[in-house]
Amino acid sequence: MTRLKPAAGRSGGQQVSATADHAFASRAAGSPIRLQNGGHRLALPHYPFQPLPQPRGQAPYHFDLGQLLHEDALASITRAGKLVLHVVGDTGDERGKQMDFVADMMTADYHASADDAIPACLYHLGDVVYFAGDVDKYGECFYETYADYPPQIVSIPGNHDCQPDDPQDGAVDPNKQPLDGWVQNFMSDDPTRLGSLKTTSSRTQMDLPNVYWTFTTPLATIIGLFSNVSETEAEIHADQIAWFQSELKAAAAADPAKALIVAIHHPPFSGDAVHSGSTEAERILFESFQATGVWPHLILSGHVHNYQRFSVKEPVGNTTLALTSVVIGNCGYSRLGKLHKIGNDYPAAPLQLSDALVLESYDQDNFGYLRLEIDKDKITGIYSSAPYAEELKPNVSVLDQWDIPLRPVILPGA
Repeated sequence: MTRLKPAAGRSGGQQVSATADHAFASRAAGSPIRLQNGGHRLALPHYPFQPLPQPRGQAPYHFDLGQLLHEDALASITRAGKLVLHVVGDTGDERGKQMDFVADMMTADYHASADDAIPACLYHLGDVVYFAGDVDKYGECFYETYADYPPQIVSIPGNHDCQPDDPQDGAVDPNKQPLDGWVQNFMSDDPTRLGSLKTTSSRTQMDLPNVYWTFTTPLATIIGLFSNVSETEAEIHADQIAWFQSELKAAAAADPAKALIVAIHHPPFSGDAVHSGSTEAERILFESFQATGVWPHLILSGHVHNYQRFSVKEPVGNTTLALTSVVIGNCGYSRLGKLHKIGNDYPAAPLQLSDALVLESYDQDNFGYLRLEIDKDKITGIYSSAPYAEELKPNVSVLDQWDIPLRPVILPGA
């Protein structure tokens, strides 16, 4: 991570609230394609903010990789100096088998990995089960999908994981509570309990401490936010923002050389024509970075059903930092999302979107997953995907690969 004193005149060196009522200038302003909703709701279902469940754990809601792995496996990661994670978002759609298709890709990648590069776990960016996070969908759409996938799975919730029942879909369950399926399976009071008795899966439930929580590992810290239920805008209230800013500062104080990743379901930037990015997600994230003086290396999001990678140039004091923001939401939801066109054509990447923002790469035609390889010097992202073909093994290709150095990045001309 990079910890720098906030620029004078922006935060005055003091922590400020990321919910301050002032004009916000988006880094997406002036883009040739729309990247955010900009406060204008699309013609999508909207639900009011859903109350958060009571945490299972104690603040500040940390969960360590050592709680997932045997001591020898954790020691092997430390000894090799390399941590590998799979990352997906937007998976559990019962209308098709694309979720199983992507799980098969990751399972094959796991078994093909060298001994010192085996994925330690899967980090899920939300929308585990469509369309309303129902408890009874977890057997088919989660446990059966990952029955043959060896690693453990952790998650932050997405908007569909806490969506209320829609009367247009059928009878409304009067006893349903927001997030009850996600809580039962990811915030369990008994992590030895099987998640499903109706499938071939032997996967047990997970005992995460809260819907927003920090994942601590020997080589990276991942701060996971919960952006609630809207189809268009993240909605994060003051208590979670205060926690987020505290966790940014705590991560920097604990080990400023370690990789720092922020995960949030709603992306700050997206050029797709269905959801778009969230102005509120960008505002809350970047105002929190400015307020604390702590800047992550990587932002991970789902929600949008394709893959996009953005680079962000951010002036901080006398320095210009380079941040990477990745959308990875084409991991099982059966309908992929297309980008806005420029004229009659989809944009060619890389595409300069504004002075601060570049669309480096995207994939709107295939289903895939992200593999992160993290060592003491860099984060390497490897995005692999394949065109969906039912009943056939995935014909997997690496379509994007990138490195993020784990040190302050000074861009040319800064």
